[in-house]
Amino acid sequence: MAYRELKRLEARLFERLEAFKSKAEGAQMRLSYLSAQNFHGLDINPFAVELAKVTMMIAHKLVIDELHITEPALPLDNLDANFIAADALLTPAGLPVQWPAADVIIGNPPFLGAKRLKPEHGPDYVNALRKAYPDVPGMADYCVYWLRKAHDRLPACTPTDPVAGRAGLVGTQNIRNNHSRVGGLDHIVKDGTIVEAVENQPWSGEANVHVSIANWVKTQDPKLLPKKRKLWFKVIQAAGEKIPHKRGTGPASKEYELNFREADFINSTLSDEIDVSAAGPLPCNTDPQRCFNGQMLGHKGFLLTTEQRAALISKDPRAAEVIFPYLNGVDALTTLDFDRFVLDFEQRDQLQAAAYGSAFDWVRTNVLPDRERKAEEGKDKEGRLRPHHKAFLARWWQLSFGRPEMLSVIKPLPRYLACAYVTKRPIFIFVSSRVRPSNLIQVFGFADDYSFGILQSHAHWLWFITKCGKLKSDFRYSAESVFDTFPWPQSPTARQVAAVAEAGREIRRIRAETLTKMKGGLRALYRTLELPGTNPLKEAHARLDAAVLTAYGFSPEKDLLTELLELNASVADSLARGEEATAPGLPKGVSNSAALISEDSIRPPAAI
Repeated sequence: MAYRELKRLEARLFERLEAFKSKAEGAQMRLSYLSAQNFHGLDINPFAVELAKVTMMIAHKLVIDELHITEPALPLDNLDANFIAADALLTPAGLPVQWPAADVIIGNPPFLGAKRLKPEHGPDYVNALRKAYPDVPGMADYCVYWLRKAHDRLPACTPTDPVAGRAGLVGTQNIRNNHSRVGGLDHIVKDGTIVEAVENQPWSGEANVHVSIANWVKTQDPKLLPKKRKLWFKVIQAAGEKIPHKRGTGPASKEYELNFREADFINSTLSDEIDVSAAGPLPCNTDPQRCFNGQMLGHKGFLLTTEQRAALISKDPRAAEVIFPYLNGVDALTTLDFDRFVLDFEQRDQLQAAAYGSAFDWVRTNVLPDRERKAEEGKDKEGRLRPHHKAFLARWWQLSFGRPEMLSVIKPLPRYLACAYVTKRPIFIFVSSRVRPSNLIQVFGFADDYSFGILQSHAHWLWFITKCGKLKSDFRYSAESVFDTFPWPQSPTARQVAAVAEAGREIRRIRAETLTKMKGGLRALYRTLELPGTNPLKEAHARLDAAVLTAYGFSPEKDLLTELLELNASVADSLARGEEATAPGLPKGVSNSAALISEDSIRPPAAI
């Protein structure tokens, strides 16, 4: 496609030259023909490389027929030196690959998340990759290495070479977020400009991922850039609805179409909204830690049914001390039947765990054999255990990630705040500290109604959807990017704190009353907020949002994201000067803290 487009441009140039031939009086030399020799490429798949060579020759013949040009179709170009079968990042010696010099780079790098790199390529390759490209964060997606390498390899676009320094790459949707954004797009916009982008769309190929596309120019000179940027976005198609094609509308699938809007800028999150990527973590939010991901069991043998729990306790009543009700993300938003339990020895050593006879025997029978087998199968070529297998074997009776730091915070509390880890709108609930949260739950170490109000407010939701991690079309609550950077009200009065707490209690009262008559749980209830018309829950949220804005001292007439971003910077500056700042939770000096901790929470039956 690139070859054919450039040949059309070349044909147009020749037409213009012919139009001014009399003025040139023969002094204008004819441009040399663009050929397949002007193109270079790398692919790790040798078949793909051979296919590319054939495709270029087909394109050559198509152009001759389409444009009626006089170039000879034969002999075919020899592209063996242009199209190379090789890893595009590393040489066999583990050094960075030197890409061919080019004015324009386009590509479709492989889609692979950071957590899949070692399972797919092995630790030796990943260690060499990170050594060769130390500026790319270890948790960045694989495709980010291509973004960064493409930008670094490009020549700058300058007034003397205005067509150079251009690139367009497809990446996972995660290139807009967190470590992946830092490693790629943040680096690109330091001396480049994103001129066209697709926020996210389902990939048209076999891979089950959502992708983003970024086109950029390696310059920030406004004279060399288009006046307006073009930002493509996905238009959701409702069931049975046919979205009419509009001017500028992109390719469609059964479920969506792409449309675009013109923008003055596109930031490194591939958005034209306020860029909050510069908001850094606030020490008052991170020390002490109050936001955690729930427990990751690591083996299904730690999860018990009601019957299995009862059987273990009947053999040894002490087993009840290490078996806890278990809550995952779906349960929190739909049904709250406590019919699953987690067997958690916490940080007990092997001898301490063995004292719980029936529970210890259960783990030894149902967990240990699998961990030994996986460790044996996962040995490297020298017969050594992988580090994570070695660690799991050393404490095989414990959960893979039991989150002791989280337990130390929530166990002393009567209840803690939680929301689903994967969610487009965090719905916060109080959960009894007797209940253990799964890794699909985001946990907040607060028991007070004021903290619920701040986290459930529109201000926090807006910060979340702007800062959160995204995979496909799913939003993930990232403590590092969302909670750690979110500034809380810095000087609320006692009356303002009480108003936020009261508004939050009213929301939970309406929820509890409605759920006794409504199926589908909180998820179904909150979907009613998307419908037109009056809604008691919608009105209660509006009252909460107004109370929270007052606590912040923000104006409803100003852009909320801008105010939050400015507050983040202000708090960071104060802390850097050694001054105090108001941390998450109840502000210091609140005299009636006990009155701000009500009793409602999700709790298992008393018999459990």
